[in-house]
Formats: sequence, structure tokens, C-alpha cells
Amino acid sequence: MTKLLASMLGIVLLSVSSVLVVYPQASKTSPGSPRKSTHVSQPRQAKADVPVEEFSFLIKDFKIDHQTERHNLNISISFRYASNILNSEYPDFRWLAKDVETLLTNYPNENDYWEIVNKQITSLLLGKYPSLTSVTCELKVDPSPLVPYTRSSRVTRTRRGVRTNQQ
Repeated sequence: MTKLLASMLGIVLLSVSSVLVVYPQASKTSPGSPRKSTHVSQPRQAKADVPVEEFSFLIKDFKIDHQTERHNLNISISFRYASNILNSEYPDFRWLAKDVETLLTNYPNENDYWEIVNKQITSLLLGKYPSLTSVTCELKVDPSPLVPYTRSSRVTRTRRGVRTNQQ
């Protein structure tokens, strides 16, 4: 009889455990409320990445007469392109370099601070090249007899009303 009871208890335990495995517990819902189905959402397909394109160049050892002295400048220009521009819309960076050199060679106010000169450079480039969304210029001025310090000015100018691809 003990063996029979042990066998029956084993069968009952197996049956109960298989019922729990086969029939998972239902979510708790209140009586009368519709049963909520569990839906596994599929991952959305990601949109194609839009690249953020930037370019930079350096005008090294540019000589200029400004503020009653001859100065040596190192001018770093970097810019960001508008998104999805056509191949024909990329400006040759040498055009931008030539524009900066021409502006500085013919700069109208010799007494302007370097920050003002720098703002003029960024304004010129952003105004002239519509495929650019932002321009940064850093002017580094070497020490001179009157001002024995290296100094620099950094200006970033961004086109208004244009969505940029910032990271």
C-alpha cells in the first residue's frame, strides 16, 4: 500500500508540474475586462544614417600689416557642409583660402581687434558659400615687438534656419 501511495503521489506531482509548464499563468485581469494579448513588437527599421561632413585646412605663416606692425598669422578654417549636398556643390577649399587671403590683404580697418577681423572672415565665407552650414575660424597671432604674447581668436558662425546634423 505504501508503494501504491508513493506511486500515486509521484503521478500527481508530475501531472501538476506539467500543467504549470504547459499552461502558463494568465495575467491578472478584473472580471469583465477584456483579456490583453501580449504582442511582441518588431524592431523598427532604422532610417539610413545621414553623414555629418566637415572639412578643415590651415593657412600657415600668413604675413599681414595690421595694428601698426607686421604680424605672422596661422589661420585654421573648419566648416560643416549642408546635409545631402550634391557633388557639384562642394567648394574647392582653395577658393575659401584665397578669399581669406584676399580679405586680409585688403582689410579696410587696420585698427580692428583680431576678434573683429575673425568675425569678418566667418561672415564672408558663410555668406559666399551656400553649401556650408557653419564655419569656424581660429586666428593665431605670433608675438610681436609691441605685444610679446601669442594670442588667438576663435569664431564659429552658423547659418540661420538650417537644420544641421550635429552629433
